[in-house]
Amino acid sequence: MTHQQVLASFTRIREAAEAHMDELDELGHGWAEESVTDVAVHRGHPHVKVIKFNRRQEATVGGDYLWWWLDRSSSLCFGMLVQAKRLTRSPSSWRVDINHNDGKQYSDLLRSSHQLQVPALYGIYTGGRVFRADLPCFHADQPDCLGCRRMAISMITAYQLGGAWSRTSPTDTAALVFSDALPLEDLVDPDRPAGPVRDLNLPEIPEGQLREFLLNDQAGPLEVAKRIFRAVSEHRRGAFRAASAEPTFVPGEPLFLEVPEDPGHFPDSYFRHVLQGVRRRPPKYVQELRRRPDVPDIDPGTSGYMVAAQPPPQPRRPRELDGLNIAGVVLVTM
Repeated sequence: MTHQQVLASFTRIREAAEAHMDELDELGHGWAEESVTDVAVHRGHPHVKVIKFNRRQEATVGGDYLWWWLDRSSSLCFGMLVQAKRLTRSPSSWRVDINHNDGKQYSDLLRSSHQLQVPALYGIYTGGRVFRADLPCFHADQPDCLGCRRMAISMITAYQLGGAWSRTSPTDTAALVFSDALPLEDLVDPDRPAGPVRDLNLPEIPEGQLREFLLNDQAGPLEVAKRIFRAVSEHRRGAFRAASAEPTFVPGEPLFLEVPEDPGHFPDSYFRHVLQGVRRRPPKYVQELRRRPDVPDIDPGTSGYMVAAQPPPQPRRPRELDGLNIAGVVLVTM
């Protein structure tokens, strides 16, 4: 497997999402983030494996997906909890609303990520070229700009969008998505390395794994984690509060046992929030799901499974995910 093959998997996901959103917008029907996820995410097969759980009667439609980035050559991995959202527009502004149910949805996302010991992210569907026809280019300012196309699926952490959700309006949230979110494909593009992370706490971080992670080139799940951490670190630079490099422990089986305590203007240490997802080995339930038979290949001309092969039955929710609004797990093998 090459890095380009993994990138091609995510390009297929984005192109399927674009086509679905464009088709519905052209018809004037509009679209919902849940339907876009259902149509697009399976297109990454076989490098992106989606395991949906049997939906409980009381489960919320469109629950979060737990992503695990897995290294084919080692046990290192990176997990993240992703909630899908969509960009909307009014006659005068673009909007992304994370304040649903008076902020309870945001706080529930952070609570779940804390329980799972992974960072919380939003996967923002910003629409295709039809929906964003009036939005200026943020990149090359050229027709059919690749940067604009890739931003159809953009990833951004919950910390970036609102350490205090009540202070972030939907219009301001949309502006943050436009400026700070990372296109999903950029997370795995070998031609877009994260590069050194010159975090505010770097001068106080001693020699060792964490410092090497920040300054040296990475690959696979570690590179994905580094790109996400870099975006949060750069956002942290906008805070006025002084950095605090006092060490704090990371729970579970992390790769980095101690990280700076510095919360900045976030709810907690941003080092711990992001890097707790970097593990020495996947959780047991991930290993079990990984051994499940692959779903059959998807016919590019359809939106479902080939009639010749039925998908395996959906598995029960792992006990570790009990009580959480998790619709399924996405396993990305790199």
